[in-house]
Amino acid sequence: MLINAISASSFFYLAFVLLVKGRTTNRLANRWLAAFAIFVGFLQLDDALIISRTYFQYPHFYNVFDPFLFGIAPAFYWASFHFVQPSRRFYWQSLWHFIPCYLILLLSIPAFLESKAEKLALLKVLEGQEQALGPVEMVVFAMVFVQCVVYIVLSYRQILQHQQNLKKVSSSQEGTDLRWFIYFLNGVAILLLFWMIEITFYTNFLDGKMSWIYWLGTFYLGYYAIQQKEIYPFAPQELAEIEAIIQEKPVIHSSNSSVDEAQKGQLLRLMEDKKPYLDSELSLPKLAQLMHCSTHELSYLINQGFERNFYQFINTYRIEESKRMLSDPNLEHLTILAIGFEAGFNSKTTFNTTFKQLVGMSPVEFRGRKPMA
Repeated sequence: MLINAISASSFFYLAFVLLVKGRTTNRLANRWLAAFAIFVGFLQLDDALIISRTYFQYPHFYNVFDPFLFGIAPAFYWASFHFVQPSRRFYWQSLWHFIPCYLILLLSIPAFLESKAEKLALLKVLEGQEQALGPVEMVVFAMVFVQCVVYIVLSYRQILQHQQNLKKVSSSQEGTDLRWFIYFLNGVAILLLFWMIEITFYTNFLDGKMSWIYWLGTFYLGYYAIQQKEIYPFAPQELAEIEAIIQEKPVIHSSNSSVDEAQKGQLLRLMEDKKPYLDSELSLPKLAQLMHCSTHELSYLINQGFERNFYQFINTYRIEESKRMLSDPNLEHLTILAIGFEAGFNSKTTFNTTFKQLVGMSPVEFRGRKPMA
């Protein structure tokens, strides 16, 4: 019973941390993630109250947590939704996803109205059963499992799409590509699998000590949750432009595309003279400020004028800069990683991967090649 209570309190504390984090970072998304942690905490608390036989002292509280079963999956889905949507606010339509919760609540009303004696009689019957769950309960938990799988898949799809959209507005994806949330979802999926195994086999699985895994799971989820950065740290007007850029359909390049050649030349001179690509935090709005144009206008110029997205455009310059530095005999004292950072990259993995894609060899191979005779 104690570990169930500790596990429940750990999920509640995780919700508290997310709410505090949400005051400054990804506000609405973290509130939904906190709701997810609270709902899971309710399940652990329910187990603690059953094992400790607290419901026999307060039978009217039995089944009070059941409606939250169907709130777990929509909560983390809406968290993922608001992580990837830069300027979306809460809207009431999202509550339609919680219809199963409302239905369970309505179906539970007759049980809530039962007398104390009736509740105690039911609890004694359930306690005397060898199997913890009957056919109806198994169907309900199977529905919860299917619901969670569907919402986890939808969340994965959103994150993968976000990683592609991010290349339209950011020159670096580290910290903002929501990779930490993918690890978070992986943890949720694993805990869900363990939960279903526990439901199916009950005490025969791990001798009924599954709460230890749930408790350890809070540390795993919390570790990745606190690593998050603000996904789109821009002003409201810039956020609106970025959302428009993300949502617009790709434009088919053609010879008739109207590109301001003077503005194109201005961008090329800016890149050569001021070298803004050396800034590892360079973003589309920041470069637009240097160009004295709108974010949307610059995005169109790069897409149509250079047939690349922002990420590709900036990192091409960074690769050329790193090639120059790797070929410079006066810079042989610098490590490969130091050169990557000097060129504007903020990740060894991104530097190596991008370099090999554009050059056809790794930075180490490039530096070690023999000069042409």
